[in-house]
Amino acid sequence: MKVIFLDFDGVINNWNNDCIVDIENVKYLLEIVKDTGAKIVATTSNKYSFQAYGNSREDSGFNRYVKMLNDYGVEIYDITPLVGKNRESEIITYLEMHPNVEEFLILDDDYIMKKLREHQVFLDLYNGICEEHIIPSIDILNGKLGFYPKEFNFDESMEERIVRINEYHSKKR
Repeated sequence: MKVIFLDFDGVINNWNNDCIVDIENVKYLLEIVKDTGAKIVATTSNKYSFQAYGNSREDSGFNRYVKMLNDYGVEIYDITPLVGKNRESEIITYLEMHPNVEEFLILDDDYIMKKLREHQVFLDLYNGICEEHIIPSIDILNGKLGFYPKEFNFDESMEERIVRINEYHSKKR
């Protein structure tokens, strides 16, 4: 099974548009799903409202996202477990609990995945998932790991990082 670990804010929406779910961002996500057959597992911190605080899932902000995504044809297959509100630990735990996951992709606007870095496509929260993320995402789900160039400087500012990543992937096409 192929899995996309999906953050919501800064991925399926963006700071340039005040929609909860931006249809343009969703369009690119759907293209990746259609091409790879991957299942979507939510990693978003929006799930903490019911996982950590005992609120009803039906009344949570998380459920609003899920309903809107469903309206656009995106199905949330599962969610990661709560592990200290640490996305990387939650993904690792999910993978340990689901040995049938053969390939996986992490779509996130936070670059936090030290152990899982080769599986992550880092997104600019101002734009969310865009067309230039489709090919690297499909590549990762097909076993071709490594979104970041080898000489990538992880100490750069977010703006410098985004420019470098986009230049690198533009040259690969």
